[in-house]
Amino acid sequence: MKPIKFKLESSYGLTRAYPLDQESILICRLSKTKTLLPGDIGTAAALGFEPVNQYGVKIDPKELY
Repeated sequence: MKPIKFKLESSYGLTRAYPLDQESILICRLSKTKTLLPGDIGTAAALGFEPVNQYGVKIDPKELY
């Protein structure tokens, strides 16, 4: 699986994943959001991508929102 990078930031007590590279931007565009949604992690995996944070650690859907 090819890693796609996101930057995790806390906003109003909610953790959001903002895209950092071209592939992650395209995944967010497909879902018509500015951040990665927990349900989009499975979709990205089905397309052959593995969402990771800026340090290379796999993003768990429970971390978001």
